[in-house]
Amino acid sequence: MKDITVSKANFEEIIKNDFIYVDKTDFLYQIVSSKEPYYFLSRPRRFGKTLFVDTMEKFYQGKKELFEGLYISNQDLNWDEYPIIRLDFNEIIAQTTEQLKIVLGEKLDDYANEYNLELTSTYVPTRFNKLIKKIFKKTNKKIVLLIDEYDKPILSHLSGIESSKNKIEIALENQEFLKLVYDNLKPLEPYLEKVFITGVTKFSKLSIFSTLNNLIELDQKVKFAEIMGYTEKELDKYFKPYFSKLAEKNDLTIPECRKKFKQMYNGFRFTKKDNKVYNPFSVGNSLVNSNFDNYWFESGTPTFLIDLIKSHNFDLSSLESVGIGKNEIKAYDIENLEIVPLLFQTGYLTIKGIKDQEIYKMGYPNQEVENGFTLNLAKSFSQNKITVPVVHRLKKLLVNKNLEEFIEQMRAIFASLVNINIPKSLQNREAYYNSIFYLVANLLTDNNLNVYSEVLTSEGRIDMSVETETNIYIIEFKANQDAEIALQQIKDNNYAERFKIKDKGIILIGINFDTEKRNIKDIKIEEID
Repeated sequence: MKDITVSKANFEEIIKNDFIYVDKTDFLYQIVSSKEPYYFLSRPRRFGKTLFVDTMEKFYQGKKELFEGLYISNQDLNWDEYPIIRLDFNEIIAQTTEQLKIVLGEKLDDYANEYNLELTSTYVPTRFNKLIKKIFKKTNKKIVLLIDEYDKPILSHLSGIESSKNKIEIALENQEFLKLVYDNLKPLEPYLEKVFITGVTKFSKLSIFSTLNNLIELDQKVKFAEIMGYTEKELDKYFKPYFSKLAEKNDLTIPECRKKFKQMYNGFRFTKKDNKVYNPFSVGNSLVNSNFDNYWFESGTPTFLIDLIKSHNFDLSSLESVGIGKNEIKAYDIENLEIVPLLFQTGYLTIKGIKDQEIYKMGYPNQEVENGFTLNLAKSFSQNKITVPVVHRLKKLLVNKNLEEFIEQMRAIFASLVNINIPKSLQNREAYYNSIFYLVANLLTDNNLNVYSEVLTSEGRIDMSVETETNIYIIEFKANQDAEIALQQIKDNNYAERFKIKDKGIILIGINFDTEKRNIKDIKIEEID
């Protein structure tokens, strides 16, 4: 049984050390055999972009022996060696635009020294242009340009949106500088064999998207839907022995183990093709450790997304199911960031369905993302008052039908939300408190307890329902009104009717929030037969 590596993104090292390599070279073949010069691929972090770039680099280095037994080795290709410039922005650490210019300039100098060339200009875009032309002249071969995580100098400065305008200014400066660099790509086409660029997002004001009219954007291409991530078939082909160990350690049968594994890590869909893939980082970690955990989410905290959600008073409950036009998920403006497209590109939302070929229904891809993101949001909104032990305690109180203590615990949580801006309109206030309550309640979901928001009935929409093994709680929220009004709305609209078939206890709960005190003011609870 071959070993799994989750820390290496070097194709040659993976092959020579006999680690598992999931063969994606059929996609590589489609790119390298095409006469199209420019390609762009966006996928969330830790989805295998860097490994794919490295694999492409080894191909253009002519190292055919590394590809023995893989799809591409059986194709009719020349395996010629090309000069390569590889810019990995994961390795370019810069706090300011001036530092970015210096470090990128040093990278270009390294390539110039490799070919014994001299770059006289101090202007980085000019040096970039001259480097490619001089390498072409010296080698008489076109250059392969590989740019990995092109948007890292932008995304890394988007954290702290609420507190630091300076960071946004640096992100904008970096974007303007990189635009000048990428402006070279179009006139340099006669000197370039292939340009392959990866990133997480697509920023509309960068010239690679505005001036390269022949740029092939792979992120939405159906035939490249599975270029990143693992399919169910790939799990069976490469990782099957590991599931026996995972099942045994967690006291599960193989079918139970695979079902839980799918719920935890599958569900990412990036194109119209209804094929879902697993996150490779989570797959590797879970199988190596023989344990289920939030590996991908915990490997990086999306602070700028949390800040963006908070600053826009975004309805958190809508994250489970939100619609967006297909063309609205493609381009972004730093000065006008849109939450849903960013959540999609960064992997926190995925395509759940498509209506009329135009409207994409988005939602959480799997339990790992939903649990991790919800807990992260809850911690941020509550100033770290909401923790896993607090959630566990709330869960037990609901399961045991200890409603009085549950409400007191919720009051304590809301008391911690002292620094959150509250929307002015009453309707928005209701939606705001509904979202906060939902955020906490959603963390309670497990095998014994399910939480649903905005449940549709023939009479209207229920704000929230919580179902345990023995009881169903129907919850309606009001702000600055009266809990009795909320309770009466549940009755008037016959919200309980749809649940009576389940033969469980039904408890109606009306909750009224006081926006001045920023807490639950009064509650009405009624159990029905």
